[in-house]
Amino acid sequence: MRRIPLLQATLALSWLPAAEEPADFIRFVEDAKGDSLETAVVSYESPQKTRVDLVGAIHIADKGYFDALNIRFKKYDAVLYELVGPSIEERAKSEAVNGEQKLQWVGKLQAMMKDTLKLHGQLEGIDYQAGNFVHADMSMSQFTKTQDKKQESFLSLYLKAVQAQKEANEKRGVNPDAAGMVMLLKILTMKNSSLELKRMIAREFDSVEDVMAGVESGDGTVLVGERNRVALEVLDKQIAAGKTNLAIFYGAAHLADMAERLLKKGFKRTRAEWLKAWDLPHEK
Repeated sequence: MRRIPLLQATLALSWLPAAEEPADFIRFVEDAKGDSLETAVVSYESPQKTRVDLVGAIHIADKGYFDALNIRFKKYDAVLYELVGPSIEERAKSEAVNGEQKLQWVGKLQAMMKDTLKLHGQLEGIDYQAGNFVHADMSMSQFTKTQDKKQESFLSLYLKAVQAQKEANEKRGVNPDAAGMVMLLKILTMKNSSLELKRMIAREFDSVEDVMAGVESGDGTVLVGERNRVALEVLDKQIAAGKTNLAIFYGAAHLADMAERLLKKGFKRTRAEWLKAWDLPHEK
């Protein structure tokens, strides 16, 4: 993962020709005037001229990031979105939420981070009621049955993630045991501790794709690989229905695997754009 000076990009985004497109879908950008956490929008085109944009999501971000995405999404024939369980429309029905307790801890963790870091949540920031939004994820029963079949549990994923994070830190030359607690204590005593905590977490996001590559090693996981398979099946159906300008709006950690799947289908990368999700100005 690279930390790229902000002067190489415009303040909110940067365009890159396909030949220079990075493998990353999320990056931490450092600059003397202010840092940022950014997510990518990478465009792919099929031989039939069908365009698919992989839009990297981060589930908590600045309000302006979600506002800009809502405007962007209006131009697509269809926006395929992630959400394990029923679609947004179906969630209004009481019977549709049965069985979701298994993933409630994810929402609680995101809510805690959102409040601590003074950010906004994706579910409240994105207009999922838009007419071109299409659910493209597993049902809860699909998710749990596939996890049982693969003998995948929270503990097994956690252990793989710990090992992958260790390998990513070694690759980056980071020793978290040496500085992690000292840095955290220093941040908590700062005047604007939430901003500096955001900056520390944003730096860690920079390694998320290396970590996910480690977690997905072997036969992959339900959390990423199997859900991506379902999303691409929905994409195929949308293309068969005549849609030619589509977006897949999924967590940035999903997109390296999803990009490989598109390339195997004959799509070619055409361009990449970076969007600022977290603005991290330096204290004056």
